[in-house]
This record gives sequence, C-alpha cells and structure tokens, in this order.
Amino acid sequence: MNRRDLTLYVAAGFAVGILLLSGYYFAKRPDRTTPRTVEKTDRVIVFRDVKYSGEKKGAVDWELNAKLARKYIDKPFIELEDIEGLYKPNPDTIVLFRGSKGEMNTEDEVGRVEDVEIVYKDEYRLKSKNMEFEFKNSKVSSNEIVDLKGKRLTLLGQGLAADTKEQVIRINRDVRGTVDTEERSFKFWSDRFTYKIKEDLYTFERNVKVIGEDMELLCDTLQVTSKDDKVDKIEARGSVRLSSKGTLAKSERAVYYLKEDKVTLEDSPTIIRDKVEMKGQQIVYNLSTGKFLVSGPRMRIER
Repeated sequence: MNRRDLTLYVAAGFAVGILLLSGYYFAKRPDRTTPRTVEKTDRVIVFRDVKYSGEKKGAVDWELNAKLARKYIDKPFIELEDIEGLYKPNPDTIVLFRGSKGEMNTEDEVGRVEDVEIVYKDEYRLKSKNMEFEFKNSKVSSNEIVDLKGKRLTLLGQGLAADTKEQVIRINRDVRGTVDTEERSFKFWSDRFTYKIKEDLYTFERNVKVIGEDMELLCDTLQVTSKDDKVDKIEARGSVRLSSKGTLAKSERAVYYLKEDKVTLEDSPTIIRDKVEMKGQQIVYNLSTGKFLVSGPRMRIER
C-alpha cells in the first residue's frame, strides 16, 4: 500500500456517502409542483411529466421528475414511474439519481424506489435493486446488493442502512471489491463497512482481508481517519497478520504511516520465517522494499 493505494478508502467512503443524497430527494416535501393532469378515475388521479423541486437561498438545489404519477383518492398513496432527479451539494457539483419506479405513503411518510442508480460527476456509479425510505426517522435502507463502480474502484456488498440525521452509513455484510492504481492492484473483503461522515471515519469490521501483489493483511477491524479530505491514518486492530514472501508478522495492532510508506506492528509483535520465531518491541514492514525490521529482537528457533 502506497499513498495512491489509499484511493480505495477515500473513494469508498466518499462514494457511499452519496447514498445520503438519494434520501434527500424524497425526505423533503416538494416546494413546488408542475403536473399535467391526464385522466381521472373514481380512485386514482393520473399525472404525466410531474416535476418537484426545492430551493435553497433562492436557487434550485434539487429536482425530481417522473414520467407518470398516480395519486390515490381514497388512501394516502402515490406511485411514480420512470424517475430522474438531480441534487447540487454546491454550484459546481451535480449528483444524478434514477429509478424505474417508486411509491410513497404520504401519511406514514415511507416510500420505496426500485432499480436505483446514482451517478456522481460521471466518476462513480452506485446501483441497488431497491431502497426503502423512512422520512420521519431520516432512514434509508436496502436488503439488496449494493454495487459501486468507479474509474479505479469497485465495491460490492449486501444490505444498506443509512441514518441521514446522524450521518452514518453501513453496508451490512459480504463487503468485497478491488482498487487499481498506476502501480498496483488490491483486493479486499470484510463482513461489514461503516462510514461516519461527521467524524470522517471509515471502518471495515470482522474478517478483514486485504491482498496486494506481495502482501496479505488480515485483522478484525481496519479504521481509516481523514482530515481536510486527506487520509490521516490507517489502523488495523485485533489478530493482525501480515504476510509477505514467506514471512509472517503477527501483532494486535498495526499502523500504516503514509509519508514513510511503512506499516508498524505493535502490541506483542512476532515475526516468523523458516521456523525461526523472533519477538521484538516493534516490527516495521517497508511496502516499497518488502522487508521487515525488528526492534529489540528476541529469537527462538523451532527444531
């Protein structure tokens, strides 16, 4: 892992954060509507080319369009088809949103959108078969597969839970993907992924595995912290196992220092190679050279 390899963590958390924007389209009541009535029945009013939009400080910051809308007269229920939307978090950024169809209970303030696709600046595309929205509780969820693709990143996971008020997003299980850089390609797996937007903290939890060209890292938890849109520290905890070219290093904690391109293993670190076990105060793995350095070594040879 070098500095460019950190694209994985920044892009994953950032692109997953776009999920919160999709909830924004539906969680906020429309400020204005411009429907064209097509027909009326005893139970349903049908509209075509429906448009909802919202303003912030006099400027339109989101829009939602539907080719067809059905408003039920005898119950608080709306159906939408062929949905498109956009959101502008700032004047220079546009996030696009699409769905084949959706529905909303206006009394309970819950809804669902199917075949969801979110596009950010033509750089990342996120897809899911459906998403559920709880407007009163500011919750977005899905039991389906979440599929993220970018220029250098792919991320796949099962199940989504997002709290738009607390700004926390989780992919619930079976997280896996790849990241490509100019020099290397990495694969990763974990049972769960969490992104806390307020803290700018990304966490891979349970059975975490990262594989590079000459390196494999296993641990219980991997955390990535950021400051000012830049990765500050990557820390692995719990049953850390780092192997490279026949050498295995073990510890309870490992920290990746970006500037030095080195991983430091602490808390009872041990290195094993050719039946020779060496313990030390600290073990340092240099990603550039693939070599290990042991501080204060104590050696034991297995016969």
